[in-house]
Amino acid sequence: VGLGRLLAPEMLGWVSFCACAMCELIAGQVYGFGLFSDVLRREHGLNLSQANVESVALSENLGQYARFLAGPVFDHYGAKATMRIGFLLNAAGYLAIYAAASLAGDGDTEAEGWRAPTTLLCIFAAMYGQGAGWVETAAISTAVKNFPEEAIGLLKTFFGIASAVGATAFAAAFAPSRVALLLAFGLLPLVVGLPITCLVAGPEMAKGKDKPSLHEPWKAAYGVTFMLALVLTGHGFVAGTTSLLRPYEEHRVPNMVVFGIVLGLLAVLPTLPRHVVGDAGSSVKQSRSPPIVVADCGFKETLRSRNFWCLLVSLAAGEGAGLMVLNNMGQLVKALDGGNSDLQPVCVSAFSVSNALGRLCMGQLAVSAKLRRRQLLAGVLFLTSIAYSVFASADGRIALLVAMPVLGFFYGCLWSLQPLMTVELFGKKEYGSKYAALSLAAFVGAAPLCRIIVPLFYDAFADSKGWCVGAHCFRGSLFAAGLQCVVGMFLAVCLDDTVRWQKVPQDETPVASSSEAIPQGNTTSPKASQIPPLPAMSTEDGI
Repeated sequence: VGLGRLLAPEMLGWVSFCACAMCELIAGQVYGFGLFSDVLRREHGLNLSQANVESVALSENLGQYARFLAGPVFDHYGAKATMRIGFLLNAAGYLAIYAAASLAGDGDTEAEGWRAPTTLLCIFAAMYGQGAGWVETAAISTAVKNFPEEAIGLLKTFFGIASAVGATAFAAAFAPSRVALLLAFGLLPLVVGLPITCLVAGPEMAKGKDKPSLHEPWKAAYGVTFMLALVLTGHGFVAGTTSLLRPYEEHRVPNMVVFGIVLGLLAVLPTLPRHVVGDAGSSVKQSRSPPIVVADCGFKETLRSRNFWCLLVSLAAGEGAGLMVLNNMGQLVKALDGGNSDLQPVCVSAFSVSNALGRLCMGQLAVSAKLRRRQLLAGVLFLTSIAYSVFASADGRIALLVAMPVLGFFYGCLWSLQPLMTVELFGKKEYGSKYAALSLAAFVGAAPLCRIIVPLFYDAFADSKGWCVGAHCFRGSLFAAGLQCVVGMFLAVCLDDTVRWQKVPQDETPVASSSEAIPQGNTTSPKASQIPPLPAMSTEDGI
């Protein structure tokens, strides 16, 4: 029975958006590598060196961001097929690493079992990373096709905040067993993810006279998401600065209460159309950036564009630096906190929550601000370079607790700008393929830092067991990340975004601000830009 027969037509759009948000939340656990990376280094277990842990982390990144097939599959077969393939790959990778960690030993006794080769672990990590990439590509491409720009920022926020939710779940239910957390990560896509894909809009939901036309309460959704971020921030702050929530296994009840609040806020989202009245026209009054007109490039034409490569390398600079921090969170916490790892879930949560806030804020700013998006991109990269340089000069627990939110915020800003700038510069035609190709930027930026720079400095100061304690362990790597962001800033300034409408009075016909040819039928008038937020679900490209 189709979903259209079970729900009122006006609810279909919102249900589809909420389903995409939950899929992003599940796939976003890929950012939680720092929560279980210590499992890979256990002496009486897999016993990987720091360089080998970096290899596993990079394999996960490569799998997640080299999602080239996800775009064409989405463009030809739609969101449901893409998401289901993604969840199956995601679950298989996590469960394989869980099995390898279990077979290698419990880490507490000297009895050792079979140790999986590093190459095999890299393949498993690439599998769950690739699965997350497929799900994310389908969710964002669906938003670009069917929802207003506000939805893109919200979906990117859920993907970014996912690991903070995972850290809260670890504190509430799994601590201190990180192996059990791995098992949960493997089961979640199968038990929850696959059923949710049935709620994502497909062609059968958008045909006929009863197309959904509900104008979703985006402001209320932003409010709920912001409250969720505040709860997770408060949990991380209390856990990091007091002993009220740690050790987690001794304070299970208060952590479970916090996790229950998180689940309650998530449960509010699907009810918003029923509880929010009069929001349909609220977005009409919002200030927006000037209407944008772009040549709707095909995928091959996009690849031949200078803009594409400038944008890819510019994003690679900032996103790669952020991935370096995420991939080395376990080692970074131990190095700056005198060899202790208690703050590891706290720092993962802090980075994740601020990452989500960055996506949330930039999603709104990029839609409504008068600044061009390339200017926003250059500004974020400039501030990011300063943040890394300051962090490189600091030491101790306080430095960690201050730096993680700042770095995470700027990292999140980049991820909200990426899909919006892809539409702005290259259009919506074959969007899934273009977005999937640009997603490689994060891996391109992280690979030299994680594979060369970090091991070079870390191993130079490591002890006989391969561990390093002190600010000097990552100082050189953090300075290198800051320098990389400066390079990205200059490339962002070089982007050509002149194919835009000039701001004109509402009743006048707008004139393109570039002499480039713009295909007919791709123009947007000021009046058209003020149509209330959610159009009817599109059947274009199988959605």
